[in-house]
Amino acid sequence: MRDTHPTKVHLTEAAATLIDEHGSQGFTVEQLLETSNISKGSLYHHFEDFHDVIMQAQVLRFARYVEEDIEALTRVLLAATSREDMFDRLDFISRATHDPARSVRRADRIEILAGARHSEKMKNALAPTQARLTGAIADLVREMKAKEFVSEDLDPGSVAVFIQAYSLGLIVNDVSSESIDMDKWHVMISRMTRGLL
Repeated sequence: MRDTHPTKVHLTEAAATLIDEHGSQGFTVEQLLETSNISKGSLYHHFEDFHDVIMQAQVLRFARYVEEDIEALTRVLLAATSREDMFDRLDFISRATHDPARSVRRADRIEILAGARHSEKMKNALAPTQARLTGAIADLVREMKAKEFVSEDLDPGSVAVFIQAYSLGLIVNDVSSESIDMDKWHVMISRMTRGLL
């Protein structure tokens, strides 16, 4: 959003904050205008409609999640000194990202991704950010391959998508009335990554 008009940035950030507090359908145009202290005319000058504001705010929220994930993965994995150290670091990342306290983040990301199912505009808006996350994870896999910590025959892009899929897939447990034992989950993920990579 670096090259975007400051008013549009401010409205998008205000909408993102309101979504964090109330959900994507939990506030009105009037609440957004009051929170942002921007006029209705300015809103409709910078956005097609209220739905467009929500979409842009969701893309911003998604990008923030992605940037945090890229930074954390890069910081932790690039410091690995051996294959076993890499696996220990992956275990640490797994425990942190699969923590039940992060269920809201998982639900947010799934809601945002699901918004692209029926909206080509949303899909196109999310695509570069999602590609950046997948690319960053794939680059880390390549780094691990170069250090001979990861099997040479694995496709980095496929590994990157797989890692994201099982992390987001934990939403199934987040909404279940009978949650799995998270210690057993982490043991399974640890064995799976060691066997796969």
